[in-house]
Amino acid sequence: MVEDLLTQPILVMAGSEAGSLWMSTELHGRARSPKKLQIVEGGTHMDFYDVPEYVDRAVAEATPFFTEHLAAKPADQS
Repeated sequence: MVEDLLTQPILVMAGSEAGSLWMSTELHGRARSPKKLQIVEGGTHMDFYDVPEYVDRAVAEATPFFTEHLAAKPADQS
């Protein structure tokens, strides 16, 4: 189902200590769209909500990924 429905670029961000890490790696493996799996060493699932060290690292990874994959592209001029 993921293989058919998930067509947009996806950045899967997970902490190396997250109990849900297995779900993140499974999702990444099944997605066919442009994708990246970023595992943040030492982080847990909840750390990404309000621990600056992990939030800042996640944003640092997300910004270039989404700039590359979701930025407006100029119309084809041919």
